[in-house]
Amino acid sequence: PETGTVDMLATLGHPYDPYSGIDKRIGAITTSSPPLVVNGVIIVGNSAHQGGSYTRIENVPGDVQAFDARTGAHLWTFHTIPRAGEFGNDTWETDAWRYVGNVNVWAPLSADPDLGLVYLATDEPTNDYFGGFRPGANLFGNSIVALDIKTGQRRWHFQAIHHDIWDWDFPVAPILVDLTVNGRRVPALVQASKQTFIYAFNRETGEPLWPIVERPVP
Repeated sequence: PETGTVDMLATLGHPYDPYSGIDKRIGAITTSSPPLVVNGVIIVGNSAHQGGSYTRIENVPGDVQAFDARTGAHLWTFHTIPRAGEFGNDTWETDAWRYVGNVNVWAPLSADPDLGLVYLATDEPTNDYFGGFRPGANLFGNSIVALDIKTGQRRWHFQAIHHDIWDWDFPVAPILVDLTVNGRRVPALVQASKQTFIYAFNRETGEPLWPIVERPVP
């Protein structure tokens, strides 16, 4: 931090110019929703090109960052496309994780300050392109991810579509609400999708409140 300003590109790990941003040959990233401030931490999601106007399959990943709200110090970065050795990297069956981008959190974030969790609703890997370039389930695309606010460590996740090729990502913030299920009060997370599906989970454990049936499609 310098004079009350934090350069969010500096901690993303991509070459960039302080005036023009990331080299357009590498990709593009910006913010499309306000940051979330919770428990003394500022958490920032991001977006890539708008409207799917991509010029190539390569782009930068939509990594989520957190900063100390008082000092501006960088606290953690969550890699929405897992890197080598990280959980979920094996769901990219080739080295596509090295160059495919997006998996952004362009919708607003949600958080439960008592549980100390922040919830991300992600979009798909670089969309509108032949999915054969990135075989596998492609975590954490099209997912709800619960992270520890202080450390950025994944606590649980749910992937709604494995290997999305339709741009059917989560376009809205997760809704946090307490529900009564079978006479028991449950801290819930409710997520709407572009297909008008409504997913509901115990927001502490990630357990679905009602059965979610997965069906293979061509």
